[in-house]
Amino acid sequence: MQLKNIKTIFAKELKDTLRDRRTLIFMLVVPIVAMPLLMTGISRLMISQVKKIEAQVSSLVVQNVQELPGDLQDTLRTSSQFKLIDETVYGDKALDSLKSGALDLVMVVPPNFRSAIELESPTDVEIYYDKADDMSNAAEDKLTALLKRYKDRTIAARLVKRNISTELLTPFEEVRNSIASPQKLAGQTFGRMLPYFFILMCFLGAMYPAIDLCVGEKERGTLETLLVAPATRGEFVLGKYGVILLAGMVAGLLCMVSMTYSLNNMMVGMGDMAAAMPKIEVNLSMIALILMIVIPLAGIFAAILLSVSIFAKSAKEAQGYMGFLNMFLIFPAFISFLPGVELNWTLSVIPVMNTSLIVRDAIAGEVHWQFIITAFVSTFVLASLALWFAKTWFEREEVLFRM
Repeated sequence: MQLKNIKTIFAKELKDTLRDRRTLIFMLVVPIVAMPLLMTGISRLMISQVKKIEAQVSSLVVQNVQELPGDLQDTLRTSSQFKLIDETVYGDKALDSLKSGALDLVMVVPPNFRSAIELESPTDVEIYYDKADDMSNAAEDKLTALLKRYKDRTIAARLVKRNISTELLTPFEEVRNSIASPQKLAGQTFGRMLPYFFILMCFLGAMYPAIDLCVGEKERGTLETLLVAPATRGEFVLGKYGVILLAGMVAGLLCMVSMTYSLNNMMVGMGDMAAAMPKIEVNLSMIALILMIVIPLAGIFAAILLSVSIFAKSAKEAQGYMGFLNMFLIFPAFISFLPGVELNWTLSVIPVMNTSLIVRDAIAGEVHWQFIITAFVSTFVLASLALWFAKTWFEREEVLFRM
């Protein structure tokens, strides 16, 4: 096996791959452009919609409004958050109107509410809202907050009337102090989702080059011509494998970089909300750690995808097989989302799962070298076996040119 031949094949295949539009889209455009747009756009749209809903005036019907104390009636009538509708407008149909969306909220006041407040007897009011309706939910939150403020004022007035300090109601305060570092907090917040997209892009970025470099050559009729060149089958496999591996790694790492930038900046311009969001701290040790684990994982993906491409009769058939493999990739990559799952000796030898948890821990600034070295060695061995399998298939003409 000559290194010069492998380099020549690698350079030729890389040049052909970079000419393919689909490969460039999945390797460069999706991780650099689509991911940041997706993350930033969705988060800003959600915040904008929440603010829009909260700012809208909610329609409210209060049945037996005359039973409310005068100051609470005035608060509801003058509130800029509510439009108080006369109960006679809807009559007995108020709840039906709430179900149909014509109203946001209905409050039913019992006949003895005012006297109960004056006599300091326990009483209640009923609030009807539509939990499946965003506007109604927001209205319920606003009314609950308004009633809580009135309740607090009533309690304070009763205590003052008895010459008792309101401080009696708060015997002590809980002062919560989190000892989590900003990096660990960022890992807890973002570290669950980043590994999932990172692993997915490693696979998707390598998929189209794998299809093009083998089954694509079959369809174009150029594979037979290529095989008569003065190079061994093993050199061909290594050259093509290198291009597929490079494409997967580039797509995964670019996805990681663009998503880190997007998550750190998606709240820019949101004032206090942006200040409260944790930031991912990128440092050299984190980059080195991620590179160490992504290379063998991308190696497994590249070898498996190349084997599928060797076996498939057409690009359409190869896409079907690869889509099926993608389904199996989603579940182990999803493990970083699960709470309470920690990297251990068993999980460190399971590919994809080990990468997902190591990347999550690296973002949080936690490094467990014994598990990382185990994961690297086991993933590297599996990548080598997968590459040997791909080479074996490429050398068998009944597989390569199966009808």
